[in-house]
Amino acid sequence: MLSSELQWIAMYTNPRAEKKVEQNLMDAGFETYLPLRRELHSWSDRKKWVEVPLIKSYIFARITNKQLWQIRNVQGVAYVVSFKGDVATIPDYEIQTMKDFLAAEIEVQVRNTSLLKRGTKVRINSGGLEGKEGMLVSDSEDGNFAVEITGISMAMIIHVDSEMLDVVEEEEAEEEPVKKKKYTIR
Repeated sequence: MLSSELQWIAMYTNPRAEKKVEQNLMDAGFETYLPLRRELHSWSDRKKWVEVPLIKSYIFARITNKQLWQIRNVQGVAYVVSFKGDVATIPDYEIQTMKDFLAAEIEVQVRNTSLLKRGTKVRINSGGLEGKEGMLVSDSEDGNFAVEITGISMAMIIHVDSEMLDVVEEEEAEEEPVKKKKYTIR
């Protein structure tokens, strides 16, 4: 539910219009986030690194409930993501986690979380993403780690060595770790 305070929302754009919509939103004065990743594209005469949206047709903006009508009128925005009539909001920490994952310059995949089997909640215990929590994805390659973006039912997935993961107990979640247990991926 959108409130009078600034909150992140997701918008679905027209096909291949993410960068243009980002510019339109910025021109209208909105804070935006368009997660991009580098991808090598090949043509018959050359290869080139290009930045492509991490999540096709999605862009994020930080707005208040009074600004919702303005967002809907921005050229290229197909619709604002909502569930059962309520605008889906994304917590600040989930946007920051996306930024952290992309800044770590590791290969990231995005999958619809409705297709993933939820596994054990784990925390990365070392490296550039130390302290990040997520779910171990049990139906894919060993060591895949997912952080869910709840507002849009998507997950960012990276490969993490099993030695870098600790099981997070229910009462321990989102707190400082008291006692860690190693999780072995089989």
